[in-house]
Amino acid sequence: MRYYRFFFSLFRCGLLALVFSPLFAIGQDIMIRGTSDPDGFSPEEFLSRYVQISSVSGDEQEAGRFLSSFCREQGLYVHVFTDEPDSYNFAASLYPLEEGRPNIILLNHIDVVPAGDAHGWRFPPFSGEIADGKVWGRGAIDNKAMGVMQVLASLAFLDTLAQRELPYNVTVLAVSSEEVGGDKGARLVTDRYMDLLNPAVVFGEGGAGIYDLIEAKPEKPVFGIEVIQKRRLYLEVVAAVEASGHGSVPREKYSAKELVKAVNAILEIKPKIIVDPVVQDGLGMVGDHEKFLRRKVMNNLGFYGPLLAPYFRSDPLVASMLTNTMSLTHLDNSPGAYNQIPTYARAVFDCRLLPQTSQIEFLAQIQKVIEPYEVSLNILRTSPETSSSSQGAFYYALEESIYKVYGDGVEVVPFMFVAVNDNRFFRRNDIPAYGLLPAILTNEQMESIHYFDERMPIRELYNGIDVYKQLIDNIMSIPEQEF
Repeated sequence: MRYYRFFFSLFRCGLLALVFSPLFAIGQDIMIRGTSDPDGFSPEEFLSRYVQISSVSGDEQEAGRFLSSFCREQGLYVHVFTDEPDSYNFAASLYPLEEGRPNIILLNHIDVVPAGDAHGWRFPPFSGEIADGKVWGRGAIDNKAMGVMQVLASLAFLDTLAQRELPYNVTVLAVSSEEVGGDKGARLVTDRYMDLLNPAVVFGEGGAGIYDLIEAKPEKPVFGIEVIQKRRLYLEVVAAVEASGHGSVPREKYSAKELVKAVNAILEIKPKIIVDPVVQDGLGMVGDHEKFLRRKVMNNLGFYGPLLAPYFRSDPLVASMLTNTMSLTHLDNSPGAYNQIPTYARAVFDCRLLPQTSQIEFLAQIQKVIEPYEVSLNILRTSPETSSSSQGAFYYALEESIYKVYGDGVEVVPFMFVAVNDNRFFRRNDIPAYGLLPAILTNEQMESIHYFDERMPIRELYNGIDVYKQLIDNIMSIPEQEF
């Protein structure tokens, strides 16, 4: 079944020209005016300049200052929360945060993953090359294009402020360290500044639009709006058997041997198929476009999932949506010569739990299978239980914005993010959060995220700006009592 590729691909996801209305026609040229650049520059040039500033996690300050300075020059109210090399976080708003207005938060992250071997790139990874209708470079998609879209969409409403009072503030929130857990970014901001931000809703990263998901209609793009995500759990299995000695005289039990047995027992666990309501909802909507048999299975995963469990478990991408997953990521032992039996051995598992999974029960299952072996199980890192953001007024405002820009030839569905992103920090504070990069990307472009030749189509950069503008306009008509 091809539908799994969609969810995996999503994992793998001055003032504007003078106008009276905040909304532009799709594809209309936009020129950005800067105080230091009187001739102006285009959105793709803006993204190119941003990409040229390397901001690998731990080194976000220069890129953050570039973006915040631009926002301030264009007339947004900028509030810098932290200004450190590895923790630059700021808000750029239509109204000052101190006014306490209910706030529409447009969330993005400044940091990017390392570029890897530069020889694997068509253009240097931090060149910001504009070629073939795309902006090339590390972060072009993840997540600097989103930041550019959000800033330019917000700037489109500055003229509107002179015409009328807006019921809500609009704030672009740019944070650090998302790629390494968010501790010095979104976690820090939500821990210290929630009252100042006063968020009514958050729109961050998550899904995107892709082709080839619907087998019966491969040309129909499907957008996935992330409304929930799995939980992260890092586990350590340790063996410390007292059995020192020469490797030529193997003991009945020793650390490396006990660890291997325990690890093998864990890897042999056959996880139960669990169909989250969000997954069923999203795949059911996709299935409505399929032919009979495929439609029947996708509309009834709760029934067919257990019946087809061997198939679902055999594909790691499908399994990531329908099961609790465990990946063995580290194996090591105490140092020594090749002929010396190690006294200590260790394995680390990256586990991702479905939202409805009890961590206590999950750990109990692992503890049971490793009980015969002389090993201990330790939690290295865990995240709290996660909740789903309801498909209410804010969700439908985003859905409507996508249809307004792209037309009825696309499908919009809710989906579950199988990794983690910064949206979770707001959901923990009971703030609805929705994840979407409002752009259609090919599978090849999606696969460039965290890989070589990352690039953002210029046409989709413009479309994304239009989606955010339409979204802001839609939300301005939502009564506050509907929050």
